[in-house]
Amino acid sequence: MLKGQIKVTKENLLQLIENYRWMVETIEEARQPAAKAYNNSYIGAKTIEATLPKASGGTSDPVYTEVQRRVYSLNYRIKEYEQKIAEIQKRIPLVHRDREVEVLHRLLDGDSMRAIGKRMKLSSTTIFRIRNNILEQMME
Repeated sequence: MLKGQIKVTKENLLQLIENYRWMVETIEEARQPAAKAYNNSYIGAKTIEATLPKASGGTSDPVYTEVQRRVYSLNYRIKEYEQKIAEIQKRIPLVHRDREVEVLHRLLDGDSMRAIGKRMKLSSTTIFRIRNNILEQMME
């Protein structure tokens, strides 16, 4: 298996579908501060910083080191989440029947099988069976 690829089994696929919504929300949340900083004007600060002499060696500031650790960790996790989301999105077109497509999208939205059954006026057993059919189709 190549680096960056995800090994997908039926159980992993189910876990990815169940985690899809919060992974998307985490990525959205992580991108907001970067977009906000980009829209604000920090050009003046960058210009002044660029004219100052550069220090040699590293920093001993523990807060700065902690911020770097968090940013690195977040970026690593975001890349991992993006790969998992892309894997699910790549398999969505494999699901064809209308009921199955509807159930899949509701699962991706984070709805429980009970809530989906109530909404679609189907039993939880039927939703469970439809979910298993979805997994089979997505594994092809």
